Amino acid sequence: MRYVDYIWDLSPDLIIPDTDLNTEILGWEVGDYWVMVEDRSGHKLLKKLDPLVKFLKDGQMGKGEI
Repeated sequence: MRYVDYIWDLSPDLIIPDTDLNTEILGWEVGDYWVMVEDRSGHKLLKKLDPLVKFLKDGQMGKGEI
């Protein structure tokens, strides 16, 4: 799906989507976890991780310890 005529604010540590972009239709939620990956052609992509994968990754980094 391509979105044309949307304006995004991009900085090294923040991406702000256009206010007209309906993120609910895309299934995006507050707290979603994204990682940058490369496809076979070398294009960089942001990929949303499953919440369980995020939980496991946080545990590996020592975050989530009680």
